[in-house]
Amino acid sequence: MQNSLENNSQAVNLWDYDVILEKIGYGKTQWILLIISGLLTITSVAAQQSMSIIVIASQCEFKSTQAEKGLIMAACVAGLFFSTYIWGYISDDVGRRKVLLCGVFASNILQFVLMFVTNIWMFNLINLLVGISIGGVSAALYAYLSEFNTPKHRAVAINYSTMFVSVTAIYVPVTAWMVLSSNWSISIGDFVFRPWRLIMLISLLPGLIGGLILLRFPESPKLLLSQNKINEAIQAVAWICKFNRGKPIQDLLNCDEFMLKSEVNSEENSMDNIPRCILSKIARATVPLFHKPHGFYFIISNLAVFGMFFSSNGMQFWFPEIVNRSSEAFNDSSTVCEILSEYDTKAENSTLACSDHISSKTYIDNIIVGVAFLIGFSIQGTLINPLGRKNVLLAALIIATFSGICLHFFGNRTAVLVLFCLYILLPGLSISIMLGAIVDLVPTHLRGKAVSFCMSLGRLGIIAATNLMGLTLQPYCNITFAICTFVLFVCVVLVYIIPIRRST
Repeated sequence: MQNSLENNSQAVNLWDYDVILEKIGYGKTQWILLIISGLLTITSVAAQQSMSIIVIASQCEFKSTQAEKGLIMAACVAGLFFSTYIWGYISDDVGRRKVLLCGVFASNILQFVLMFVTNIWMFNLINLLVGISIGGVSAALYAYLSEFNTPKHRAVAINYSTMFVSVTAIYVPVTAWMVLSSNWSISIGDFVFRPWRLIMLISLLPGLIGGLILLRFPESPKLLLSQNKINEAIQAVAWICKFNRGKPIQDLLNCDEFMLKSEVNSEENSMDNIPRCILSKIARATVPLFHKPHGFYFIISNLAVFGMFFSSNGMQFWFPEIVNRSSEAFNDSSTVCEILSEYDTKAENSTLACSDHISSKTYIDNIIVGVAFLIGFSIQGTLINPLGRKNVLLAALIIATFSGICLHFFGNRTAVLVLFCLYILLPGLSISIMLGAIVDLVPTHLRGKAVSFCMSLGRLGIIAATNLMGLTLQPYCNITFAICTFVLFVCVVLVYIIPIRRST
């Protein structure tokens, strides 16, 4: 009889994490964590996108060729490509908070060092290391954010967090315009510190602030429970309750002691403290993604995401360079490639000193693209349910493909800007819908790996596009645009094949 009463008492005080989080309620923990997520997102995205401005502002100092500009833009993305998938596994083992803090502070230190590098190849090497560090932020951020939210708030929190990518597309050109609008330099021996180097400082500041705030936060209780660290998880939950409600968790639950249910632990993610096994474990865990019945469609989906990143992000990285060259044209009837061809002819015949001037139109047009992304993210959610994800995807990619074709023929500056916005914006917005469709294709236990693998392949698309454009944009402009547009057309065909069900 006594044992029965003890068992009942234990059952009453055994709580599921999501239930206890619901009881604590949405509060300061979740709001501040969303802000932290936004700050870390701004730094990780700005580290990549700011290079599209830096390659112009530094071209005289580095004496960089067009191909070398492509390498500068691809270096950070390459670091992300190589590291993100591995960081995801490490975060499951050592903790998401540790990976986030190590990633953001390491990238901050490297970006600060990058401000003083004068050799282009050393610049690329350190930029690659910045990308590897940021990979930790990319891998752990959304999991950490979601695990502090109840199931009904998780999707909303992730959606608002991803909108900071659009904010960054505005933040980068606005801050670069402010910094580069003045022409000054500080000489320290042979080294000359010029304004463009401050762009990297501005890029790292949001992440530094976010990282310092994150120091106050505990590890994800959900992850701790999956590692059977029950006492640490209870302490983390007590911290959330105290921060949100201003009172101890025991007062909220009306009990002196309580326990949390353990989460299911995935053994395949455990590194067993043997680092040399990480890659082999990742390989074994990745193979099921290509098994039947979802394997064929998973491969097609990855090719589609690769193509979307290739065309959208690849063009977005080169957009400032294209606009800056086009801004000097006086003939409004010339197409983009005709203007670029004229610019290259003048540059070859010119005996004037190298110019790294960036026109105000370059900043304004990039800000417009950023605002378009922000508006697009806001509108996209209202269209998916009534029209269906597949129809929205097909419509967006077809319009983007048509815009790419029109860029070969239109000369009016306003029309060209609109076409570029559609060409960059629509495939970029389609990526998030496509990732949601991929999640539906694979079993639950493979979904995290599926998204990470897909994003890694997408970044490979950016690397391919930035380097391709670096090599071919100047001599073969029309062919380069045609390749990007053809890739989008292939994406249309691939999306048509994939069975994407309507979201409910």
